[in-house]
Amino acid sequence: MKKILLGLGIGAVLLGAGGGVAYYLGYFEESEPPQTSGNRKAPVPQTLVEPSNIEEPTPEPKPLPNHYYVSRSAETVYLQPESTSTPDGIAYYGEQLNVMERRGDWIRIAPIYQLEEGADEVSQWVNSAHLSVEPVKLSGSDWLDVLQEYIENSDHYMSFQEAFLEASTQLIKGKQCRLADFEEVGGWIKSINHKDSVYFTYCGGIEAEHKIYLNVASGEIF
Repeated sequence: MKKILLGLGIGAVLLGAGGGVAYYLGYFEESEPPQTSGNRKAPVPQTLVEPSNIEEPTPEPKPLPNHYYVSRSAETVYLQPESTSTPDGIAYYGEQLNVMERRGDWIRIAPIYQLEEGADEVSQWVNSAHLSVEPVKLSGSDWLDVLQEYIENSDHYMSFQEAFLEASTQLIKGKQCRLADFEEVGGWIKSINHKDSVYFTYCGGIEAEHKIYLNVASGEIF
C-alpha cells in the first residue's frame, strides 16, 4: 500500500513539474498581442499648397507725347517720312515740334499739301529718334556751344563774345529771333551808322524793319 501511495505522489510531482515547464515555454513562445486598429492613429494627409497662378494686370502703355523739342544743334525736315526724301528746311535747337501724325519714328509737323496739281502729297516730317520730350534749357555749356556755332562769325567776335552770346540768348528766349536768323546773316554785324560799340543783326527777315541793334558796351538791345 505504501508503494502505491509513493508511486502516486511521485507521479503527481512529475505532472506538476511538466505543467510548469509547458507554461514557461508557452509564455515565451507567444507573440505580443497585435494592436487593435482603435489604438492606432491614422496618418494625417499633407495638404499641398498650389502656387498662385494669379496674373498681374498688364500696365497700359503710356500715351505718346503730342510734342517734342529739338535737342541737337539742328534737325533736317523732310517732305516725306524717310531720310532719302527731299529736305525741306531745318528745325533748330530748343524749338517745339507739335505732332500732327506719326509713322514709326517719324512725326509730321505741318499740314499736308501738294507742290503742284496732280503731284504727290507732301508735308514736313522729322525723325523723332533724337528729339527730347522735355524742354531743353537755353542756358549752360550745352546751349552756349550750340549758339556759338551760329554767331561765331560775328564782327569782332573774340572781343565781344560774351555780349553777343547774352544778347542772342535773350532774343531767342523772347522769341524775337531764331537760330536760323543768326545762321542767315552770320551773327552780328558792325554798324557804320552808329557809334563804335553798336552792332546789328536781322530777325524775321532782311528788311530794314527787321534790324535789331546791340550796344556791346552797355548790353542794350534796341
